[in-house]
Amino acid sequence: MLSYMVHRVYNNIFWTIHPIEFGKYCVYSTKSLSRNKMENHFNTRWAFNTSSWIPNEHDILKASSLIQPEEKERISRFVFINDAKSSLVGRLMMRQFVCMTTGMPYNEIRFGRDSHGKPYLLGMGDNHISFNVSHQGDYVVLAGNTKLNIGVDVMKIEPPANKNIADFFRLMTRQFSREEWKIIHSFPTELEQVSCFYRNWCLKESYVKNTGFGITVPLQDISFVMKTLKLEVGKFVTDTVLYERGNLKQDWLFEETLLDDKHSVAVSMQTNNTVDFSFEPFKIVTFEELIKEASPLYDTDGKFSKDFIKKQIKPF
Repeated sequence: MLSYMVHRVYNNIFWTIHPIEFGKYCVYSTKSLSRNKMENHFNTRWAFNTSSWIPNEHDILKASSLIQPEEKERISRFVFINDAKSSLVGRLMMRQFVCMTTGMPYNEIRFGRDSHGKPYLLGMGDNHISFNVSHQGDYVVLAGNTKLNIGVDVMKIEPPANKNIADFFRLMTRQFSREEWKIIHSFPTELEQVSCFYRNWCLKESYVKNTGFGITVPLQDISFVMKTLKLEVGKFVTDTVLYERGNLKQDWLFEETLLDDKHSVAVSMQTNNTVDFSFEPFKIVTFEELIKEASPLYDTDGKFSKDFIKKQIKPF
């Protein structure tokens, strides 16, 4: 039933690096990290428009040397270039964020996967960073923080394929609380209702991904109350609150905005009184920005780049 909405969740990536949990996987000395960088508080928001990026073979050849072989293999399995671009950009975003915030040399950054297939960063020692990548529609987004756990989700606002709105909402009834459905149905047009639906979905996904252990309660029990009913491009809404099983979650903060008139994004953070931070707008980043400080991990791969460029464009 969720396949209409969350087929792309498997390509979303969540990392929270806890030295206690992952200490046994550390393969780098913490001496290689920049202490000055980790003492700074990074609160980062990046967005990349993949539909406007038309890579050439040279771009992909360069990128082929900047990612790990197993990730290159994953990207190679995508049939459509849209999905391959999103996956590749997500990996480059992560690497650039880790390099920027930790000072770890780019070509020493390595990601592993645990027994459940979840990725994690190797070699963080006593440091803690949290970052989350999501992609859907025309955008890949990253939200990162060096003090607080974080989650992000982006959705394209469009009617579901091969379903009318009423049937689609009926299929998704159990994913929202009664209060959330009341808000969704309060809008006069179907487009506004769909927009509110996806906004709610972004909120739920950002929260579930932030917790790090998947969906442990029914989604109906996670209920958001929106005090600002409409989002605007480039403007943050931060007054949405969360109730879980009827209890207000006072230590959670949600940032919402529209990247453009068709893409809704939500960021979740579990706050505490010891961290001061300001709200950061999403910065549109380019391929050139993501690789400007990159140093190769491996040799370039001509076959990977040629096969990448030949991939089909998604017809829907």
